[in-house]
Amino acid sequence: MRWLKINLIRGKGRPQVRFLFLICLGLVILCLACGKKAPPVAPRATIPPAVKDLKAEVIGDKVRLTWSVPKKGNKVFDGLGHFGVYRCKSHSSVEMCPGCPIPFEHFLDIKLDDPKPARVEGDRIICYDIIEADHRYAYKVVVYHKSGGVSEDSNVVRITIDD
Repeated sequence: MRWLKINLIRGKGRPQVRFLFLICLGLVILCLACGKKAPPVAPRATIPPAVKDLKAEVIGDKVRLTWSVPKKGNKVFDGLGHFGVYRCKSHSSVEMCPGCPIPFEHFLDIKLDDPKPARVEGDRIICYDIIEADHRYAYKVVVYHKSGGVSEDSNVVRITIDD
């Protein structure tokens, strides 16, 4: 301690003391800078109910897909963004392995306020897809909420078109 007093009086140890002071000050600033000490929490997204009544009907060279708009009580579920329709198309000669997941691809987005190319009739949505002979099709629908929430997959409907 005496050595530090002597060096401080003579002007010798000041750079070391300043350096030590700056390190301590930096550590204090780092500890206080963040504010709340917890992991960040993402805003909650509302998860809309899944479509449970997807139906498919072959009409000529088209398939007609219909499903109900999810409701809460007697009203349309608030904040629905759009419906994502997914399709798997494969030639009927291609064997599907049992138990393997279906390789769906995004097919169509349908908004309630502007549903084209689909249409809304009452509380049901109707859309069409052109189908080919000797092919298998599978469809599912996913509901997207405006807050970013995504429903579970709907029931899957399958169609096989023979020549």
